[in-house]
Amino acid sequence: MNPLPTRPLLALLLALPTWLWPLVGHATSCEDPRPLRLAFIPKSQAMQPRVLLAPLLRALEQSTQRRVELSLPSSYGAVIEGLLAGTIDVAELGPASYAMLMARAEAVQVFAALSDRDSPQPDQPGRYHALLLVNRDSGITQLAQLQGKKLSLTDPASTSGALLPRAGVRQLTGRTLEQHFGRVSYAGSHDRALQALRKGLVDAAFVSSTRLAEAVRQGSLQADDVVELWRSPAVPTDPFVQRQALCAPLQAQVRAAFLQHAAELAPVFQRLGSGPFVAASDADYRAVRELLRQDTP
Repeated sequence: MNPLPTRPLLALLLALPTWLWPLVGHATSCEDPRPLRLAFIPKSQAMQPRVLLAPLLRALEQSTQRRVELSLPSSYGAVIEGLLAGTIDVAELGPASYAMLMARAEAVQVFAALSDRDSPQPDQPGRYHALLLVNRDSGITQLAQLQGKKLSLTDPASTSGALLPRAGVRQLTGRTLEQHFGRVSYAGSHDRALQALRKGLVDAAFVSSTRLAEAVRQGSLQADDVVELWRSPAVPTDPFVQRQALCAPLQAQVRAAFLQHAAELAPVFQRLGSGPFVAASDADYRAVRELLRQDTP
């Protein structure tokens, strides 16, 4: 079959209403941003993310052949808005913030996650839990004793610091967090939530098992300083995502930087106490997306 002649095709395009022209162009376009913009939320006050992520930034620049610009937003909400607005290209999200973003628009794709360092399934994303903690000397031994007490969460879009706690308290008590606790506040990070608990500013805190383990490892608290009252089902570690609008070759280069440079990224994994990046997809986070749908009025 002969190709459609150029002149009739041009005449057809010119005959379209002008408001359709941007749609025609958009259907065949993709984005190739320079620099590539990476967003990462620091997990602790002592993390020094620019030093921590330096090997990853070098791997990304080598793989994509462009400068990589790192931003450090203060909340998952800011990362969500940046990805939707196109001002962030690649980012780490929590499972819950990923589910929130996808509920608004399927604008990103999951491509990687950190594995557990000593996992029997080293090719799978790692797993962690949300924990409800109280101080050991508080005398509190069950959730019912926290009715009317002060609670610290971390971030409204946090999986272990908001979504799982809300679902867990509703299942265990039949009430919302705000109905069961006297005051619910957001500390902004797991470290700050732990500090608020240890200083007696709150009676209980929800934090992730990985951040508690890191705090113990760093010596900021002792394992027996706190008591675990509740533990959520396991959820996969944070997904790394990139915008769907990025050109396919660039998407492949980003994936390669994360998944094919394990030796160069070893210092990152050591500092994080994790295994290397492994391939991940939306399927790994479907249970969290379903939980969000169930818990949304």
